[in-house]
Amino acid sequence: MAGALLVGLIAVAPVTAVETIPSPASAVPALELPTDRIIVQYTGTPSEAVREQVVERAAQTAEVPGAEEAEVLGTTVAGASVVELSQELPVAQVEELAEQLSTDPAVVRATADLRVVGVRLPNDDRYGEQWSLPAVQAPAAWSKVTGRATVIGVIDTGITDHRDLSSKVVGGYDFIAEPSASNDGDGRDPDYHDPGDYGTAVTCGRSSDVRSSWHGTHVAGITAAATNNGTDLAGVAPEAQLLIGRALGACNAGYLSDVADAILWMAGAPVAGVPAAERTADVINLSLGSAAQTCDYFYQLAIDEAVSRGVPVVAAAGNNNVDASLNTPGNCEHVITVGATGTDGRRASFSNHGPTVDLYAPGEKILSTSNTGTTTPRTGTVVHGAGTSAAAPHVAAAVALLREQDPTATPAQIEQRLVATAALLPNGRGLEIGTALGIAPSPFADLIHLQEHYPDMVWMHASGITTGWAQADGTRTYRPTTPVARDAMAAFLYRLAGSPDFRAPAVSPFHDVRVGQEHYTEIAWLHSTGIATGWDNGDGTASFRPLAPVARDAMAAFLYRYAGTPAFEAPAVSPFTDVAPGQEHYTEMAWLASTGITTGWDTGDGTASFHSLSPVHRDAMAAFLHRLHTRL
Repeated sequence: MAGALLVGLIAVAPVTAVETIPSPASAVPALELPTDRIIVQYTGTPSEAVREQVVERAAQTAEVPGAEEAEVLGTTVAGASVVELSQELPVAQVEELAEQLSTDPAVVRATADLRVVGVRLPNDDRYGEQWSLPAVQAPAAWSKVTGRATVIGVIDTGITDHRDLSSKVVGGYDFIAEPSASNDGDGRDPDYHDPGDYGTAVTCGRSSDVRSSWHGTHVAGITAAATNNGTDLAGVAPEAQLLIGRALGACNAGYLSDVADAILWMAGAPVAGVPAAERTADVINLSLGSAAQTCDYFYQLAIDEAVSRGVPVVAAAGNNNVDASLNTPGNCEHVITVGATGTDGRRASFSNHGPTVDLYAPGEKILSTSNTGTTTPRTGTVVHGAGTSAAAPHVAAAVALLREQDPTATPAQIEQRLVATAALLPNGRGLEIGTALGIAPSPFADLIHLQEHYPDMVWMHASGITTGWAQADGTRTYRPTTPVARDAMAAFLYRLAGSPDFRAPAVSPFHDVRVGQEHYTEIAWLHSTGIATGWDNGDGTASFRPLAPVARDAMAAFLYRYAGTPAFEAPAVSPFTDVAPGQEHYTEMAWLASTGITTGWDTGDGTASFHSLSPVHRDAMAAFLHRLHTRL
């Protein structure tokens, strides 16, 4: 398709960003916003007046109120006309109008111009580690590729000025045709910046006013935030550049026709009234969607045009916990549709699912760029977000990395490679960039790169601290959620110390540990170093309780003593709300916090808890030991 996109008379429901996730365990009802537009493809080249009359006549015949007056706004894919109706109507009514229009000899086809919404991300000002980067093997990939010389197209709310993003932008355009929906007071123009997607409850059809989401800024940061500038933030493709298409405005919503035009423009196809982009995209990210059982005809045309020009299109699957075939553009052909996983590597409860989903990627607790403004922009910041909106840009960035490695790869080849090298999940396939680039797979059968602490557990294996459990099929397992027993803790520390030359005594130092039992040497060594003294039995002997799980406070004591009992003055105010100054192992727990080996759990009010009596699981222990090792 070489022609510019014509916006048809069928109203397209606005595409919105993925809806806010109230909590990681909840899903958002599918959102189908009313629309006041329809996309119509006419036969021949009738005048604007004739095009409007055709729509008005069909509205009267179909008895669709609110469509008796029509105005042609412009054109979109395949030269189709975008026609504005006199008022917003439910999508079902606009679809009735489209069916009636399709019977007119002057019309080739008509579809509702669906309103799309961004798959919105909650503004959560808690800072934390970017667990998703190692989860998709991004750091491993950076040893080979970083996205240099590639361009990631982001069609969203636009972006705000941010020190991690501004230098990365090579171009952009505001595709919002309707000034009243733009929040910047005008129609299409070269200003791609996000003025805020806020809106009143009445305007947005919500129960309360809508705050600005800075959705496009968050999505762009996930793909390509700059590194090494003091913000401790990195994009998945940190040296990729950004091409910005603004298509979502007030109420975090926009129109399908505007999104379709942005797709064409980013792929280098002509769009009526819009100057050509100086740079075309190497991949296009769509973290937005609409409830729709089928892909819109004009949407598919735009996507097909991009793919035919060698530009892969990545789309969020949606956050409604339904089959992804019910969300568009994720249900369109020739797109890479992305669902979300949580920190445990499993499908997030809110994520859409089913065979339409090609890949899953991290979509919970994703740290990225944002803004402090509640309506208009203020100061750049970083926040956590969740949703398939956050998952899709991980895959878009992965495409950029693969494009750097092989600039000649076609969209189909890239998708095939990502899917073929993905981790097998219970409900699908998880993105593994490193594997796609030829980097070694997981050493344990029960670990995948998508889960929290994966790099630490791999380090445990590479360092010889653990080999895991041998399985009948020849693989080995790590059992990440199994509590660490005290005898295994002794073995971990002994091996961390380099398995020092130590002759175990002929008489056990502990009443409940037999000479020669599993890990006897390591337990005796732990005692000889003073790291563990056990429990006094009151009869001159001590017990070790080798099979008892290691509590978090005892873990802190073990690591503190392993580090040589460093000089440390415990603070008068505890770093944790559930740890009191003076309680057993308080000094050790406070020291652990002071070193950054642990941050505890964020309680949501600016404080943290430690859960001192909870057992330490093997995945968390790997992280503690790895951090300790890097600090000694």
